[in-house]
Amino acid sequence: MGLFTVPEARAELARLRPVLDELVRLRADAAELAASLRPGGRETALGGMPEWKAAQARLDDLMTTVQRTGAELKGFAPLLIDFPADLDGVDVLLCWLEGDPELCWYHRADLGFAGRRRLPDKVEAVSEEIAADLFDGISAHYDEDTYHGLVADALVDGLGRTAPERVLDVATGTGVAAFAALRLEPGEVLAIDISPGMIAQAEAKAASRDPGKRVTWQVASAVPAPVEDDGADAVLCASSLHFLGAAALRDWLRVLRPGGRVAFSLPLASAFSPSPAFAAIVPADLKLPETEAEAAELTAEAGFTEVTVKRLDIDSGDRVRSVFVVHATKPAR
Repeated sequence: MGLFTVPEARAELARLRPVLDELVRLRADAAELAASLRPGGRETALGGMPEWKAAQARLDDLMTTVQRTGAELKGFAPLLIDFPADLDGVDVLLCWLEGDPELCWYHRADLGFAGRRRLPDKVEAVSEEIAADLFDGISAHYDEDTYHGLVADALVDGLGRTAPERVLDVATGTGVAAFAALRLEPGEVLAIDISPGMIAQAEAKAASRDPGKRVTWQVASAVPAPVEDDGADAVLCASSLHFLGAAALRDWLRVLRPGGRVAFSLPLASAFSPSPAFAAIVPADLKLPETEAEAAELTAEAGFTEVTVKRLDIDSGDRVRSVFVVHATKPAR
């Protein structure tokens, strides 16, 4: 198989996370079962010889799944996975060790683990396909974080009570903001995302959340959005503008009718700390704000009027996350 780029390897690792989690769990089960089967071994509620054989067979399947990606499984306990790559013209192995939060290390192919070094902070730009793979990797557990729903509610609440004919939800994820927008009684909602995994999660919820089928789900690029000029009454973008860049603001001006409203959120610059995989897809053309005034300024500079900004602090139990919730209007011609 070919060499991985750093973004490709990080995206592949994100896809493999459920496989690796199961592998770690089964590895412990197999060890406990094996110990119970030895003479004088302690009995376990996990079972006996049939369960041990089943665990071994499943472990073989999981390890094969890892290796079929082109990655190399170098260690079993702890897990050690290498992704063959080229880094600045040098053959290297991008190295993930069980317990590492992200893929942040590499070593030259001829040195082995002893030559392990940290990857540079900045790596090559990622393609949209790679970005989609990253979001696919977190789609299954995205809704476990109630933070997203609170941000979506704040965005929709600030749009007022006027029923928009058409709402565009950009980077919809699992559809949290699109579903929230239904309480505005819109004529239709177009919800787009580059991640097929996110859209699949949204569509699975739609049967109960959108029985009237007012939301259309589409795998599509955010910029430019698949909407004609002046084709939307409202644009929503929850927790995603910092991955889209300033070009998204300009595109929202294009798709909104005169007088149309936009609602989006942005993290505080001092509080934004993405993982290396997601940091690689953050564009450099949008400076994150630190104050309400800075958030209002960047919105006004993009061409919007009637800008309002509120800071939203959300206590997630283990931490408090702070974002700016921005509402603005496209000027009338």
